[in-house]
Amino acid sequence: MLTVITSFPSTWRRWRQAIPALARFAALAALLCASLMAFSGAGVAQGLGQPPALPRPPQLVPLDRAFLNAATALFNTVPVTAEKTIIVIDPLVDGITGIQSAATRGFDRRIAALVAERYQHIEVLPFTVENLAKAKFIFIGTFNTINNAGQPTGPRDAFWICFALIDQASKTVAARSVARATISDVDIAPARFYADTPVWGLDAATIAYIETCQRSRPGDPVSPAYMAQLPAAARIREATVAYEAGDARRALDLYREARAMPEGDQLRALNGLYLALMAIGERDEAAKAFSQLVSNGLSLGRLGVLFLFEVGTTNFNSQTAAAAHYANWLNEIATRAGSAEGCLQVVGHASRTGLEAFNERLSRERAERIIALLAERAPGLAGRLRPAGVGSREVLVGLPRDDSSTDIDRRVEFRAATCA
Repeated sequence: MLTVITSFPSTWRRWRQAIPALARFAALAALLCASLMAFSGAGVAQGLGQPPALPRPPQLVPLDRAFLNAATALFNTVPVTAEKTIIVIDPLVDGITGIQSAATRGFDRRIAALVAERYQHIEVLPFTVENLAKAKFIFIGTFNTINNAGQPTGPRDAFWICFALIDQASKTVAARSVARATISDVDIAPARFYADTPVWGLDAATIAYIETCQRSRPGDPVSPAYMAQLPAAARIREATVAYEAGDARRALDLYREARAMPEGDQLRALNGLYLALMAIGERDEAAKAFSQLVSNGLSLGRLGVLFLFEVGTTNFNSQTAAAAHYANWLNEIATRAGSAEGCLQVVGHASRTGLEAFNERLSRERAERIIALLAERAPGLAGRLRPAGVGSREVLVGLPRDDSSTDIDRRVEFRAATCA
């Protein structure tokens, strides 16, 4: 199933500066949830991003205290030795979306600063292939909104922090800590790479990362799917740093290198190839990369393509940089979907503002707009597309507002359907 996201935040701020816009965190936190709902058709992929319900909801504390509690609990388990214990941080992600955001990047920096200040027997090094070979532990973490009472469909009224240390030698979880915090304004707009990527989804590496943190206990073996791709993940991180620094040619070389490594054929690497190729003007090669993204997504059922709609309408937002590429993206989607077998249900969604009757109609009209655009490009595909609108019944952020914080609630999804 192909998921088309109809909007996405485009700016981000540093963690220490203004923790603005809580709901933008929820929007990103909802992003992975959206893909999982669309891909599985059975709700949030078996509970990712939501801890089990407890007899009594835990008491919430301010976010800074929750962060400090979780971090100190984890690092206090690292014994003092004669030589420094080397740790690398595999960049933290949103625990539902798998995306790195301003907030998760801020956590990365704060963790490194905390270790430097309080734990002299620990040294945090950048996540590179070379440093990975030196490290005893790998630090991973997720951060996302949850319903504190454990109700999957309830309002998201708390933050959930999860940290874990992975022992490379034993390939087990050495330590794990979690904390819950009160909702406060946090900027979780995507980091530049994730804001720029045209395609997103959950691959095995991302799912393994999230599950290792959220579902493991100390002593548990770490998923082979996560361990096997670590060198490639480190190279992808280096490539992403280069891309965000404006060095597209170096980024391109590193993304290519990552893809050639074991388990390196990841969505992040292919997205990176597309972005780097576009940045240096290699549009034909970039088109091939995008074509592969679409083909992979349709074959695996895990692909999201970013489209932006104006609030309350079926019109694309022409003010975004990506809008200039929509026609090419639609052409490729139509071509690939047209050559595939079976039918697709195109499902429109709306946010919780306005009357539900209006939202129902608007969500279906958005689905019909996408179908019409695809049918223009591949007339034979029209008979295999089924429009549907669910209004705000499947909102993921669920806040009663129409801004970048609820972009994901105005999405359009493609789901496999019978042709009967």
